[in-house]
Amino acid sequence: MAEVMLNAHSQTLSRIERVGAHSHIRGLGLDEALEARAISQGLVGQAAARKAVGVVHTLIKQGNIAGRAVLLAGQPGTGKTAIAVGLAKSLGEETPFASIAASEIFSHELSRTEALTQAFRKAIGVRIKEESEVIEGEVVEIEIDRPAVGQTAKM
Repeated sequence: MAEVMLNAHSQTLSRIERVGAHSHIRGLGLDEALEARAISQGLVGQAAARKAVGVVHTLIKQGNIAGRAVLLAGQPGTGKTAIAVGLAKSLGEETPFASIAASEIFSHELSRTEALTQAFRKAIGVRIKEESEVIEGEVVEIEIDRPAVGQTAKM
């Protein structure tokens, strides 16, 4: 990690290592009254949109819209993905989240319906837990219950 020296105070700042464009987002940055904080949990600005998604967050937590998808639409570069990541992070790690770009929808290879269906299937995030019993030990003897000289089919 790189360190930067500041003034005579000798304070150090660590460089943040990012994995992706939205890896710094940790939530919606709202207070208890669903008011957007100026800079909080990695989000800046978009106060009205964050408040609206905060209402959706409350409805999801209450179970009123459980099992449904949320689609955010708008002009490019307006923060839809950032707000969606904030919503998913504030709901918890078990919340399935899939982000798709418009270029994935308008493809020559797939119809729009098929592209959206695949995105929803990916977002469902079914997790199957399987339990199995493992027996460890040493094989001492193998016994086969069939005769060594077998009968073959005659023609």
